[in-house]
Amino acid sequence: MSTQISRPDADLLGTAGPPASTPPGAVEAIATTESPSRSAGAAPPGDDAPDPAAEPAEATEATEATPARPPKKPRRRRRAPVWKWDAPSWGVSLMVHVAVLMALALMAVGGQIEQLAGPIDAGTSDTSLAEEDLTVIDANDSAEEAELAVGDPTSILEPGAPSATPTIRAAMAEVSETKTLAGTIDVVVPPVSTSITPATGTLTSDLSGGSLVSGETARPTNGYDEALDQLAREILAHLATSRVTVLWMFDESGSMKDDQRTIRDKFDRVINELRIQVPGDRRATGDLEHAIIGFGEKPHYEGVRPRADLEDIRRAIDGLRVDESGLEHTMRAVFEALANYSRVIEKDRKILMVLITDESGDDGDLVEQARLALVNRGVTAYVLGRQSMFGYDTVRLRYQDPVTGDTYWPPIKRGPETAGLETLQWDGLWKDRRDEQPSGFAPYELARLVKDTGGIFFILPNEEELRDRPSGEKAYPFETLREYSPDYDPRADYLSRVAQSDLRKTMNEIIQLTRKDFGFERHFPVNPPELGQKIAQELPKVEIQLRALREIETRLRAMEPARDKEVNRRWQANYDLMLAQVVAFQIKAYEYRACLAEMVSLANQGKLKPQNPPIPNQRRTDWVINHSAKKKAPAAETEKRYAEATQLLNEVIELHPDTPWADLAQLTLSRGLGCDWDEWNVHADFDKRAALVPKY
Repeated sequence: MSTQISRPDADLLGTAGPPASTPPGAVEAIATTESPSRSAGAAPPGDDAPDPAAEPAEATEATEATPARPPKKPRRRRRAPVWKWDAPSWGVSLMVHVAVLMALALMAVGGQIEQLAGPIDAGTSDTSLAEEDLTVIDANDSAEEAELAVGDPTSILEPGAPSATPTIRAAMAEVSETKTLAGTIDVVVPPVSTSITPATGTLTSDLSGGSLVSGETARPTNGYDEALDQLAREILAHLATSRVTVLWMFDESGSMKDDQRTIRDKFDRVINELRIQVPGDRRATGDLEHAIIGFGEKPHYEGVRPRADLEDIRRAIDGLRVDESGLEHTMRAVFEALANYSRVIEKDRKILMVLITDESGDDGDLVEQARLALVNRGVTAYVLGRQSMFGYDTVRLRYQDPVTGDTYWPPIKRGPETAGLETLQWDGLWKDRRDEQPSGFAPYELARLVKDTGGIFFILPNEEELRDRPSGEKAYPFETLREYSPDYDPRADYLSRVAQSDLRKTMNEIIQLTRKDFGFERHFPVNPPELGQKIAQELPKVEIQLRALREIETRLRAMEPARDKEVNRRWQANYDLMLAQVVAFQIKAYEYRACLAEMVSLANQGKLKPQNPPIPNQRRTDWVINHSAKKKAPAAETEKRYAEATQLLNEVIELHPDTPWADLAQLTLSRGLGCDWDEWNVHADFDKRAALVPKY
């Protein structure tokens, strides 16, 4: 930061000339003062300063005719005037250094300059979310101007043709946090760190106290009881030092219907705890207030002002609704809620925001605006949610059609846990992943809000009643995952670090190449002629994918030295798993091709017949191909590859035990590297009735 230090103008330090008239015999010397203040590189003072005036000769003696006068007292010689700006050069230097040190000290005080530093950190010149503007944004106004058009935030590289190598999208549409805010102050930003050790978060000034804070991004709990108990203790801790307003923000999507009922039942634990711990006089004066906010596509507010009466709060929770849009704009709800309540919440209050949601949200590209709004107001964010999926963003919930009895799996977004994709997005067979492997971490956007505001992400158990995971999700010990922690810095900084590493850049290029064009067709008609025609269309795609996988393996093998030099444990695990999967998925391609050939052979012999053939307007029947441990491909083609893939997957398990990488490697082995077909029966209107499935 360049700092200008003003100095007095030269005319303020001007010289004193001789007086207009001087009594005879009393002329004084008038000294000229030189300004001690100089700028670096200024010319030295000139030599033309006036010299002190010399004394004239004394007056002649009086004549005898002149009456004698008493002798005149000699007038005291006056010193040259010294102006208040005069000082020795060391004094001026001392003042300059003191001023510079004071300016630097003020820059470090978050409470004084956070209004400027916050927008700079957010990396956007859009000041619509600054503290001053929060008081004028209406919650019902459109926030389109606040959105960042970054597209898919999980896409790290521009996808290109499979035969081409895509380039890193260095100039991403999302603005980096290192960009300065126009019209405020000039800041010299240090270059992006080239360290390959992951940052665990950006410490940010907490405006309520001016201290550096860092939130907890993953605290496993046994359920809402434990989470709400811990949350009540957090509220009381803040109440010990300041007046508090809690903004309770409830996700109103369809997948949260059961959670809303649970929270209403369990919220009494918070109410009773606060009633016991908060003295009556503090409750009466409103030292602790609450506001209830629901959000889906848009936020809505149960009441205009925060309230202190706990019974009113319970009734407000009962008024929560179900948002049928299927959209969850979490980040927008965060900054719009703060804008709405900034008019009625006093500046001296500590604001706590509690997000209760089972998703990561559909507007993750607005995470920096949401974070900026929280940091500028000194808000601490807490989340009651569920752990992210490992390496991808989708969870599927079970829905059974009440008319046909068919089961559908509508998706919701829950992840990934990182700023960008770091694992393959298909499982060797499906066009998208269906493993739903938990990560042990919070979704990136929510973790970033918690990390930078000093809050906590409470990880709740998965919703067994909605998902096909009767055993529940594994809760990983945080101590085990500590060295595998994601990078919670802004996405633009994350992209920069990816671009600076040949290993990470290569892996991300591979992810993007395989993200959309890989995977096989799984559904085939039971009618033999139609079956043969569709298989004939599919077989050439298998050959193309096999060749691409061999090329990808060659690229990864060439990066083994870089993997050995990589000190980041997470990226080591990413490489190990990717290489093992690429080898295993080549076997899957061989087995899939052999499975199709066997189906054609049996159909030609008349031996491929469904037990429940299709019935018009009643039943639809398909052949569907699933993962299997059965081996159908010739051993000469796959035997060595089976051994190699098994060895690589087991090495992932041994090198990274009790982690999502090890569990996904074990799942790949357990479900089998082969394929087999099965019969699939649903109602004839299965596709039409899919439009009636609720949007979770």
